[in-house]
Amino acid sequence: MLAFCLQSLFREYGWSFIRYVILPHPVKTIRALVQYTPMDFTEIPTATTNEKTESVLNGLQSVVGVGFCLKPINPPCPSGRFNHDCQYLERSFPAGSDKMPNCCRHCAIREIGEKTFNAGLSFYIMTSAKDILHDLFLPGLRDSRFTSGVFVLCRYSFEPFATGMLVSGIRGWLLPFEQGDCRDYKTWVRADRGDKNDQTVIAEQNRKTVVRILEGLPKKHVSSGKCRREGNILYSQ
Repeated sequence: MLAFCLQSLFREYGWSFIRYVILPHPVKTIRALVQYTPMDFTEIPTATTNEKTESVLNGLQSVVGVGFCLKPINPPCPSGRFNHDCQYLERSFPAGSDKMPNCCRHCAIREIGEKTFNAGLSFYIMTSAKDILHDLFLPGLRDSRFTSGVFVLCRYSFEPFATGMLVSGIRGWLLPFEQGDCRDYKTWVRADRGDKNDQTVIAEQNRKTVVRILEGLPKKHVSSGKCRREGNILYSQ
């Protein structure tokens, strides 16, 4: 974690984190570091809270985030790769639709997104650290727009991502990719710029965990299973 932070000081994300998070919110930053110390990042899922999922995940203030690198490569995702877009989810195709592109049929983003909207939560396709800071952490920090979530990303990102969650008051769970993920800072930087030639894969057990969490949430309101987009976030309708 220390090595990651030191190397990031020379990148825009590092300076932005200092400017928008650490300097204006020193007490919350220190509190987050205290919470971070005892965390076990080998656990699956890794949790930033001891609470049960059904008491933490609730409505549009809860967000499910997945890495853009889950997008299919062969055949390629029709929405492009390094962006927050998903044509299938945004066009609200019904499940099993014969209009579904072939590459979407086995896409983890499509499956998790559908489960997210059925549960009445928000959905976010994560790209760069800078976008995550401005789309997720800062809104959570400033006005509690997001208070909880489930996130699927490379294990290398777990520690800095969890720190951002703790500072911004977002409780939740992190699950790792199994294949194609970043394993060092050099690879992470390339992916953070959109240079990611590998498609990541979620372990089957972790995929089932995400689905189980989403399907097990109490239905506090009726969802259409569709979404609306505001900025880079897809909100359940």
